Amino acid sequence: MTTEHEPAKDAPIDPLDPLARLDKGVSGIDGPISRYLNRPVSGLISSRVARLPVTPNQWTYASFGCGCAGAVAFAVGSPRAAAVLVHAGALLDEVDGEVARLKGMSSAEGALLDMTLDRVSDVALLGGLALGAGGRRLDWLLALTAAYGIITAGAMKERVGASGRSVAQLQLAEASGGNADRLLPFTSSDGRLFAVALLGLLKRPRLALLWLAGAGSLRLLRRLHAARLALSDEPGR
Repeated sequence: MTTEHEPAKDAPIDPLDPLARLDKGVSGIDGPISRYLNRPVSGLISSRVARLPVTPNQWTYASFGCGCAGAVAFAVGSPRAAAVLVHAGALLDEVDGEVARLKGMSSAEGALLDMTLDRVSDVALLGGLALGAGGRRLDWLLALTAAYGIITAGAMKERVGASGRSVAQLQLAEASGGNADRLLPFTSSDGRLFAVALLGLLKRPRLALLWLAGAGSLRLLRRLHAARLALSDEPGR
């Protein structure tokens, strides 16, 4: 989530410090899977690899490679191998930002690279799931629905962050409605990838598509409502 060209002026942050990772600016707050499952593991990894001559961007590319390899594994009918690769990619996606903070190399350019490769990996993974589920018209429709929800909800979050509003507050607001909204924290990137990995181990790629399409659509609707409220006081609106 960084660029290696210019180190940040801020002091490095301990990736194991829960207060340091509560609100990640435009990235928002960690979901429950990241907070309670991925971060404890990735933090230990980061603290050991931060001294290696590997840049944060290179960890970003490694995460991207694992995600794309997982997509290929789903497509060729190896869902359990795909599950391992997807979860490894999710862990490395935490490592890049943690290493960046430990090395004092966090930057907007690196965050842009991370966000771009994450979305490309998401779409590749949906394509792999659709092929692995049988490649029927329904499978591609579910993949398209999930992709629309993931990409559009992400764009809304970036728009709110770019306006100077709190993305963390947006995430809390969108999940403050009825009982169904309690699922929303599990539909962020960490929750999506964990669900894909779990259902991959169970050899249920179509069920993964159903979850991603349904949960993504719910998140999109709730985020649209929360984002409109957050931006309603902009001049000229």
